[in-house]
Amino acid sequence: MDFGTQERRVFNLQDFGVKRGLAIGHYRYKQVKPGLERHQHKGALEICYCMKGQQHYKIGEQLYELNGNDIFVVPPNTVHSTGEYPEDKGELFWIQLLVDSSKGKLCNMPKEQTEFLLAALLDKSEHVFKGSFQLKFILEKLMVQLENFDSLLSKIMVDQLIAQLLLETVILSNKPQQNAPSVKLNELDKFIHKNLFRMIYVDEMANLVGMSVGYFKFWFKSKTGMPPREYVNRLKIEQAKLDLRTSKRITEVAFGLGFGTSQYFATTFKKFTGTTPKSFRRLQRE
Repeated sequence: MDFGTQERRVFNLQDFGVKRGLAIGHYRYKQVKPGLERHQHKGALEICYCMKGQQHYKIGEQLYELNGNDIFVVPPNTVHSTGEYPEDKGELFWIQLLVDSSKGKLCNMPKEQTEFLLAALLDKSEHVFKGSFQLKFILEKLMVQLENFDSLLSKIMVDQLIAQLLLETVILSNKPQQNAPSVKLNELDKFIHKNLFRMIYVDEMANLVGMSVGYFKFWFKSKTGMPPREYVNRLKIEQAKLDLRTSKRITEVAFGLGFGTSQYFATTFKKFTGTTPKSFRRLQRE
């Protein structure tokens, strides 16, 4: 399976003998897609692994924001959606597992171990916590096994990988979470907001926090889940949404946020919102 060309893949786990599984899926989007409508998974919890970019989930009135390397658990029978947000540009895996013990064993694990893992995951539901990029290798290997499922050995591998995935997820969920942004990130945020009106260069951001450009890009992505330029553009587009609700012309909004041309602004705006500035403004006025 070529993960470089597969935009979206979904497998029904019960087709592969996973009695307590519903589905596992993966997407890698280069631009935003329409948002998820309100839905629920009957009797199943869902674990979402945001690897790159950003994703939002809305449960009731509560909105949860996931960035790269974040994990979120949706409880069973819980209505959720992406709210007013689209399915975002980036990469995400998800897996749905039945919590009812009468449905059988999970990956041939003893009942006690199965119930322990699922109870631990349910305990962390409706919380965003940090993952590990090691999980991506487990998930990709699992998807490859499902794509090429052809023997008893494949079945053993699928069971083993799901068990490993759940165990690693539970371990990560119990690690202390860094809630407060670092001093350096706060400093960068202030700098970006102060300079949204112009082009912001990665090297000046790196200089601000005393890092080489190469190390800064690595450090920044590890902290925010996205490259510096994407982070800056997301903030610019959020400001553009506010500006488009005023009487400013679209060209004026574009130049006022440091975009060299209105076309580049429109392309960037659509990449992160799924719509053009003109369409966005029209929808706000309806």
